[in-house]
Amino acid sequence: MPANYLGIDFGTSNCTAGRLDPAGQPELLHLSEASPYLSSALYLPWPDEYDTEDEEQKKPSLAQLLRQPDRALLGQAAHDRYSAAPLGGVFIRSPKSMLGSRLTPLQTQLYQQVCSLMLTHIHRQAGQHRQQQAEFALIGRPIHFQGIDGSDGDARAEALLRTAAAQAGFREVQFAYEPVAAAVEYERTLTAEQLVLVVDIGGGTSDISLIRLGPDHARVADRSQDLLSHAGRRLGGVDMDIKLAIYGLMPLLGRGSLALSGKPLPSALFSDAVNIIDIYAQEQFYRPASAQQITQLLELAAEPALVKRLQHLHQQHLSYYLVQQAEQAKIELAEAASTQVQLDRLQSGLATVLDQAMLDHALYVEMNGLRGLINDCVAAAGVKPDQIFLTGGASAAPGVKRQMQNLLPDVPLIAGDRFGSVGKGLCTLAALYFG
Repeated sequence: MPANYLGIDFGTSNCTAGRLDPAGQPELLHLSEASPYLSSALYLPWPDEYDTEDEEQKKPSLAQLLRQPDRALLGQAAHDRYSAAPLGGVFIRSPKSMLGSRLTPLQTQLYQQVCSLMLTHIHRQAGQHRQQQAEFALIGRPIHFQGIDGSDGDARAEALLRTAAAQAGFREVQFAYEPVAAAVEYERTLTAEQLVLVVDIGGGTSDISLIRLGPDHARVADRSQDLLSHAGRRLGGVDMDIKLAIYGLMPLLGRGSLALSGKPLPSALFSDAVNIIDIYAQEQFYRPASAQQITQLLELAAEPALVKRLQHLHQQHLSYYLVQQAEQAKIELAEAASTQVQLDRLQSGLATVLDQAMLDHALYVEMNGLRGLINDCVAAAGVKPDQIFLTGGASAAPGVKRQMQNLLPDVPLIAGDRFGSVGKGLCTLAALYFG
């Protein structure tokens, strides 16, 4: 079997890439130091000649920074540099989240360059592993990238990724649904045919598929005949983290507090501060105009000490830090009734307690959306599943299993490899496509 193909899970939170090994087993290659997982993050440092202390000097644009791709840091290295020097450059997290949305030509070009940087790294790492450059790529994709424009948005996202992959060095690119790939990985464990509801909740999207699986179907690349129904939307772990940051942490920075007039302060700026999945929105938030708006809020606020923390977040570029603290709290609340969140980088000694009630409140819309997707998928298939297969990094979020048990109480639930099922399934499908 030729080794010049890759199955690539280009994820919102993490990326993987791999092939089948000589024994026919999925093998995820190391994309970062001693790990098959590459965090979907980039750090673009300011040019050496740029002086952050010089307020008169114009800040380089994202487009200018992307013209020096060799300076970019990816994955954990990007996280480490951002933690050490948040003011030293631009940190980009989860670029996949915006694919398929209505982007301007300039925004499309920026996202394409960012994706190309990541795919180039994957291409190089795979080549070093096997001493042979991969020419063919099967890239996983959600059922719907954004959902705003349906198939038109999906086509835009595929076109962007296809161009980015070509720039990275791949000669041919195909796409496969991520939940189907996860199902194919689960299928390797089956000895008889089953109808399986695959619930894949990743960092950026939730995808639900009802698919017929079994040993007799395992060597077929095109599983469209076995896919009885599917539903998906942009609803994932990063959205959950942002919502928890907005509802659980931003009140400490003035969200929901009152102006001297007795009216609530305008809320848009507080949401923009943690909208980390929109590269353009973050670039706009850290422009001088936002600093002026925060100064105006300070003058209006009945509790200016709270808004002062928002000003500090802006000055120190701590948006990602705040969302990271919310993410960690979400993870801890999967096992605990409450957790304390330390926010020392905003203010020494600043802390708050988040509990299950706050998490349920913050994720109310997301959980309702998930319930709707499952109902739609099962109704469209017209049959009841034999099993539920739960996968995706955000599938451990509190409330997810509860939704499954409430909707389909007598259907067994099996938890798969949350981070690796899609990538391993893509290895198998890529071998069938290109082998």
